[in-house]
Amino acid sequence: MASTDVTPPQGIGLPVDSGRPPAAGGVRRRSVHIRGREYPVILPSIRDPRLHVAAVLLTLQALGQTVLGFRLSITQILVCLATGALIEFLVVFFKDHAIIWPASGLLTGNSTAFILRVPGTLHGDWWSTHGIEIFIGVVALGMATKYLIRWRGRHIFNPSNVALVLAFVVLGVQRTEPLDLWWRPMGLWMIVTYVILVGACS
Repeated sequence: MASTDVTPPQGIGLPVDSGRPPAAGGVRRRSVHIRGREYPVILPSIRDPRLHVAAVLLTLQALGQTVLGFRLSITQILVCLATGALIEFLVVFFKDHAIIWPASGLLTGNSTAFILRVPGTLHGDWWSTHGIEIFIGVVALGMATKYLIRWRGRHIFNPSNVALVLAFVVLGVQRTEPLDLWWRPMGLWMIVTYVILVGACS
């Protein structure tokens, strides 16, 4: 390993090339040593379709916060993202002994925030924490189904979808409701939204 002037905290090594042969495309795997154990560092690839889906959802979230009138706060979105990311990061860290970019967890959180609404949240109340426990619970439930309900090593259900359905059924319309985007009158920004969705699916 090349020398460095930076001294890492005791028990934690700086990211280094693992010494393994280069992976496909000539990219070396990087790793971090923590208390004597090597943890591979797995970063996202620009070709990962989950990043493309996340980009579409974030674009729609931005439209929702500005011109589509989503009754959803920025805090609710960020908490969903953080919950999904943290759960996936910790599960992979302790189970697979790897450090990853939690793309799946972020996507589950983003999807949940895009569809789930808690009655009483107003558009423009950007930092509202109203019903934040519901958002956390639904994302956590979705991530739990991903890791606990599996068949031949793969999860069976779309994590956010199954958690959202259960939330709507169990909590009812008094505490949850789905995104009402599809019932809005057609206009310029709705056309833009449909173009983005169609382009993402094509």
